[in-house]
Amino acid sequence: MHAAVPKLKLEEICGVNRSSCLVETPSGYAIIQPDMMPKEGARVLVAALGQLQFAVIMGGVLITEDGESIEGDALKDVNVVGVVTFFVNGAIAFTDENPVL
Repeated sequence: MHAAVPKLKLEEICGVNRSSCLVETPSGYAIIQPDMMPKEGARVLVAALGQLQFAVIMGGVLITEDGESIEGDALKDVNVVGVVTFFVNGAIAFTDENPVL
């Protein structure tokens, strides 16, 4: 006899609500909370220089994924879209075409 396995919903696991946004990334998706206040160390999605990019808040400076820092007057041209709460990556991203046994 098998025990009933409860079905989990994305809303329960990731805290998705009405204001949540789903943004496609090269390896899957990011769940963004635009209504969440960013804190030190938070990963955020920002609109800067005409493009969307992920950054981390460190000491009042934004550090982008490619290691660039956005600080001082340059921050005036940056719009924080929201706080990244989860990355959802597809299983294909972890497929090894040359496994070693």
